[in-house]
Amino acid sequence: MARVVKVACMAMLALACKKPSASGEAKVGDRSVDCRAVKPQPHPDLVAWDADSRAQLDRLRRQGVVAVRYEVNGCDVSLEILPNCVGPKNRYVYSPIKSGGSHVARDVVEVYERWPLGAADVAQRLDGGRAVRVDFTIAGSVGLPEGSTITEYDLVGPECKRATHVVSAVYLGAFTMVAGDARELGSVADLLTAPAGRGEPIAREGDAAICARAQAEGVELPGCAVPVRVALLPLDASAPPSRCTAGYVFDGTRCVPAGEANAEQACSTWGAGENACARGGSGDGEQTSQAVFDQAAVERVVRQRQQAVRRTCWESQTDSLKRINVSVTIRVGTDGRVIQSDALLEDAEGPKDVANVVARCIANEVKAWRFPQPETEQVVSVPFHLIRQ
Repeated sequence: MARVVKVACMAMLALACKKPSASGEAKVGDRSVDCRAVKPQPHPDLVAWDADSRAQLDRLRRQGVVAVRYEVNGCDVSLEILPNCVGPKNRYVYSPIKSGGSHVARDVVEVYERWPLGAADVAQRLDGGRAVRVDFTIAGSVGLPEGSTITEYDLVGPECKRATHVVSAVYLGAFTMVAGDARELGSVADLLTAPAGRGEPIAREGDAAICARAQAEGVELPGCAVPVRVALLPLDASAPPSRCTAGYVFDGTRCVPAGEANAEQACSTWGAGENACARGGSGDGEQTSQAVFDQAAVERVVRQRQQAVRRTCWESQTDSLKRINVSVTIRVGTDGRVIQSDALLEDAEGPKDVANVVARCIANEVKAWRFPQPETEQVVSVPFHLIRQ
């Protein structure tokens, strides 16, 4: 069932709340809100959303592009996930990010302005002069490649006529939300790592220690994959250029650590020795002539990338999937980039739906690979055999 999260005038609360007047103004408590100024945010926070909606988004983003209905009506802002509408041809690409922060809201209007999705529930915690604080960390995002354009014809399903936007990126990490005395909450340096007992817990998802590891390794890890924020793209609009955080650079497909990007650039020219590329360096390996596109070159790229695929697509899945065999057909352009990547699930031991998620994830990861530059487009097939230890 599609879920709708709305922020209305909060009449359910024990607050003085009047409907918008002709001028578009609403009374919330002892504060006035100009409804004409209320607009859907392009990057709404999801920390005040209900947990089921976050979980649903996490499941759907692994299947393809997520379609939503996002709109504002007066002071009502709504985000509705459309589970029966998906963009199966496009896939999100993971990029590591190092980001985080802390936000405090001391009254209903601040809650409404900061977290319009789910604000009504959070506002109930403000009685007695209390405040609400959210601390969060973001370790990565899964997003559409720069320039991607999703039209209504790219979406499949009976609910697609209701779609207004697609999710162009999901920011993954961990967060904690608590209510309490503003001074007490302000004395805590980091709620994510602070011991329990600081204020009244509202929500806590993800693990800060796992996120620190995910940030250090530059990979998606279970325990640090909570949707904390999304970027929304209107239908027919183009995904904006990626903006990488400090220490990362854009390699044409995703944000990667600066050192890794330098190593990949060195290996993509194939001027460094095979050992240097395998180590991710460009230094003391024996120099060779520029490599040609052949079976040995393909196997070399697979060896360099297979551990990252295992971490992202296999180790992040449930233990119920014991074994999987996937064949990925890759079309490589003359610049060495992957033009198309299609996964075929050959067989698996475990839930088929989980196996299909793994297969799609592998195809998505392969899209970011770089090969030596062939003279003409090439098609290769790469098998993946993964077994639970």
